[in-house]
Amino acid sequence: VYRSTEDLHFYRLLRAIGSRRMFSEIAPGGGLNEARRMVEGREMESFFSAVPEALENARRFALIAEGFQLPRGFFFPRFAGLDEEEAFSRLRQLCEQGIRRRYGVFAPSEPKAASPVSAGPGSGGEDGPVMEGSGESFGGESGGGAAAAPAGKESNGKELRDGLSGQHGTGPADMRRRVRERLDYELNIIRRKGFSSYFLVVHDIVSQVPRTCGRGSAAAGIVSYLLGITHVDPLRHNLFFERFLNMGRQDPPDIDVDFPWDERDLALAYVFRTYRSRAAMVADHVTFARRSAIREPARVMGYEREQLRKLSRSWRHGRLADLPKELRDVVPRLYGMPRHIGTHPGGVVITPTVIHDYSHVQTSALGWPLLAWEKDAVEETGLVKIDLLGNRSLGVFRDSISLINRRHGTSLQWESFSPLRNSRTREMIASGDTLGVFYVESPATRQLLKKMGRGDYEHLVIASSIIRPAANRLIGEFLRRLRGGQYDPLPEPADSVLRESYGIMVYQEDVSRIAVAVAGFDASEADRLRKVLSKKDREFRLPLFKERFFRGAQLRGFENAVIEELWKSILSFDGYSFCKAHSASYALLSYRLAWVKRFFPLEFYVSVINNGGGFYSRQVYLNALRRRGYTILGPDVNSSGLRFRIEDGAVRIGLGQLRDLGQRSIERILSDRQERGSYGDFDDFCRRVELDIAAFRALNRAGALDSLAGPYTRPQMFWLFYHREAGGSLFLAPPLPSVVGDYSSQVKLMDEFRSMGLIVSRHPLDIFMDRARRLVGDQTLVDSRGLARLVGRRVFITGFLVTEKELRTSRHEEMSFVSFEDPYGIFETVFFPQAYRRLAVVLERGGAFLLRAVVEEDWGSLQLQVHDVRSLSRPRQPEGF
Repeated sequence: VYRSTEDLHFYRLLRAIGSRRMFSEIAPGGGLNEARRMVEGREMESFFSAVPEALENARRFALIAEGFQLPRGFFFPRFAGLDEEEAFSRLRQLCEQGIRRRYGVFAPSEPKAASPVSAGPGSGGEDGPVMEGSGESFGGESGGGAAAAPAGKESNGKELRDGLSGQHGTGPADMRRRVRERLDYELNIIRRKGFSSYFLVVHDIVSQVPRTCGRGSAAAGIVSYLLGITHVDPLRHNLFFERFLNMGRQDPPDIDVDFPWDERDLALAYVFRTYRSRAAMVADHVTFARRSAIREPARVMGYEREQLRKLSRSWRHGRLADLPKELRDVVPRLYGMPRHIGTHPGGVVITPTVIHDYSHVQTSALGWPLLAWEKDAVEETGLVKIDLLGNRSLGVFRDSISLINRRHGTSLQWESFSPLRNSRTREMIASGDTLGVFYVESPATRQLLKKMGRGDYEHLVIASSIIRPAANRLIGEFLRRLRGGQYDPLPEPADSVLRESYGIMVYQEDVSRIAVAVAGFDASEADRLRKVLSKKDREFRLPLFKERFFRGAQLRGFENAVIEELWKSILSFDGYSFCKAHSASYALLSYRLAWVKRFFPLEFYVSVINNGGGFYSRQVYLNALRRRGYTILGPDVNSSGLRFRIEDGAVRIGLGQLRDLGQRSIERILSDRQERGSYGDFDDFCRRVELDIAAFRALNRAGALDSLAGPYTRPQMFWLFYHREAGGSLFLAPPLPSVVGDYSSQVKLMDEFRSMGLIVSRHPLDIFMDRARRLVGDQTLVDSRGLARLVGRRVFITGFLVTEKELRTSRHEEMSFVSFEDPYGIFETVFFPQAYRRLAVVLERGGAFLLRAVVEEDWGSLQLQVHDVRSLSRPRQPEGF
C-alpha cells in the first residue's frame, strides 16, 4: 500500500534495487494501482456507506489486534526430560565435579617449567620459552590466589554481594569457603529463576565441541566456570556475578560461547540434530547502511563509477545538499530501512515444543532453520537465546600449538597451556608488540599498551576495556595515575570498588558496583541503570536514576563534587563499553597467543594467515615475518599445499592464495602429487594434470611452475602449453619461436601482485623508493627506525597504507588515524581536520605514500602529525613536495 505519489516513486526505486534493474526499466508506480492506496477514515466510510457492518467488523478486528499480547515468561526446554528439581540436582552434581577439576584440593599450583626449545630466527637471542606455572590453564584456572594489584596498591578483592564480603585469602581453607559461598549463592538464584536446564543445555553443547572460549557476562559466574562454559576464575579476578544474573533481572541470561571458526558448524549441527524441529537461528534484520543507501539508488539511476565515488564522499561527509535532487529526496529515507532478513552471527533458540508454535521459520542461506525475529524481539517474547559464535583466533591458537608440537617435539595441551607468568611475554605485551594477537592488535590498543608499559594479565584486561571512544577523557588520567601521578582516592567504599583501575571507571560492571556501594542501589536496580545508559529513551528515564543516585550518595555522606564526578564517569558508558568478564575471557586467549608469538613467531603468523585471523592483511603479517629474518617462498606445484605452510624454516605460500586458480584445479594438482609423487619436470606436469588455459596462466604468472621450467622461461612454458597437441606431451608441440623470450623483472613483479594480491619477493615499498627520493629532492628521507631521535622535528617518510580509522571531533569535524608500514615496522599517524579535509581524497585508494609530518611523543609512544602527503602508487601527480 502507499499514501502519496512520493511513495509510488520510492516503491519504484525499491523495485529497481531489489530486481537489480535500472530505474527506467520499472513501470511507473512499480505496478501499484489506485486500489493499493491507503485511504483516510472518512474515505473508508464513504466507500462502505452501503455496508455499515463491514466498518463495524473492521473496528472489532482492530480492537482485538490492539489488545493481543504474546504469552509472558521464559520458554526453554527441559534438559533430557528432567523436571526443574532433577535438573538442579544434576547441575549441582556437575559443579561439584568442576570444583575438583578447577581447584583440585584448593592448594596453590606448584610452578612447572617445560624444556626450552629453539625459537628460530625470531627468538631475539633468547634460549627459548619457559612455561612458568601460574595455576592457570586454557581449559580453566586452578588455584585461587588473589588477583595481582596495581603497583603500589593493595588488592582488597571486596565482593559486592549480599553475604559475600572480605579479603581474598590464599589458604586452602579460605579458598574452600569462598568457592562454596559463591557457588551456593549463584545456584540459589539459578534455582529460583528456573534456569537449571539452560545451563545444562549449554554445558552439553560445549562438551561436544570443547575447544571454546566462553565470554560475555556469563564469565562472571562460578557455575559457568565450573561447567567449563567459561575459563576465567571469577573469584580470582573479582568478576561481578550480578552483571550476568540477579533476582531482579526480568530478562533471561544470555551465554555467549566462541568456537574455532571452522568448528562452529559442528556445534550447530549437534544442536539441530539433538533438538530437531525445536531449534532455530535468530534473524538479523539487514538495513540499508550509509554506503548502500547512496550507492544502490545511484547505481539504478545510471550514475557512473567515478560519479558514485564523489557522491558517496559527499554523503559520508554529511554534505547532503551536494547530492542531485533525485538522490537527495530518497537517500535519507532509504538509510536505515530494512533490506532483507539475515542471520544473527550466533544466536540460537531452543523451544519446549516445535518451533512453529512460537514463530514462523524459514531456511537460512546456510541451510539452518531461521526465526522471523531478531534478538530484541526474541528476548521480549521470552525465548531464551544462546550465542554460538565462530572465532578465527581460536583456530589460530589450535593450529599454532599443533605446529609447535609437530615441529619441536613439545607437548603443549589446549587444556593446560599456562603462560600468564612468563616474563618475556609480559615484556613483549608491554612494548606494544601485539601485531596479530587477537583483541589487542588494533593501532590504538598497541599504542595504549606502549604508553602503559605494563604487560601483566590484569593490566591487559584494563587496556582492552578502557579503549573505547567515550573513555578518551579518562584514558589520559588513567595513564597519569598508572605512571605514578598523585591523585586523591575516592572515599570508601567507592575507592575499594575502583582500586584495581586506579579510581577510574573502566568496565560496565563499575556502573552497577558504584551504584550499589555509593548510592545504595540493589543489584537489579543497579543493572537497570547500566542498561538505561545505552537505550534510545535514556533522556526520559535517566533523570530518575540520577535523582536516585544523588539522593542515595548524599545520605551516605558523599560530597556533591565527588557525586558529580562519579555521575559524569557513569555517563561515559552511554555508548559502546565493555563488560569486565568479557574482556577477561578474551584477554586470557590474547595472553596465550602472545606467548606463542613471542617464542614461535613462524608458527604463529602462519596460523594467523591460514585462519584469516587478525586485524590486518596477509601482506602485513608476511612483512612482519620478513623483518624477523624469515624467508617468504612463492607458490610451487611441488611444494605448496592449499594453505600457507612452513618449509625448512621458511614460509611457503599455498596454492589457495592464487586468485584465478579454482578449487577443482588445486585438488587435481595436490591429489595427483600425493598419489604419484612429485612432478619431474614441466612435461611431466602437463601430462599428469589436466588444466584449462586460465588455470595454467594463474600458475605460470605466479611463478608456481618455475621449479619445473628447466631451460624454459615463463612465456615459453605458456607457448608450449598452448600449442601442445593431443596426448598432452610438450614434445608434440611445434618448435619454440626464437622471439619468445622472458618477462622483464617489472612485469614479473606486477604478475606477483595480480596473481596473489601479495608482493613476495621484496617489501612493497621498495618499488617506489626512487620516486620518493625524486620528490623530496635534497631533503632527508627517514624511515621508521629513527623516529625516536626526531621528536618535535619535521620529517619526510614513506609508508604503505595499512589501515585507517575515521572519527569525528567534539566539533563534529572529521579526522583520521592512519597506520603506515615501511620495511622496518608499522608507524602511526594522525590527520587532524584541517589536513584531512585536503588529503582524504589522496588517501582514498590506498597504496604507497610519501608523507611530510612532525614527530610527536606521548608517554613513550610515537605518532606523526601529517601536514602533507603524496601518492607514490599513482604517478600522474606533479613532482615536488
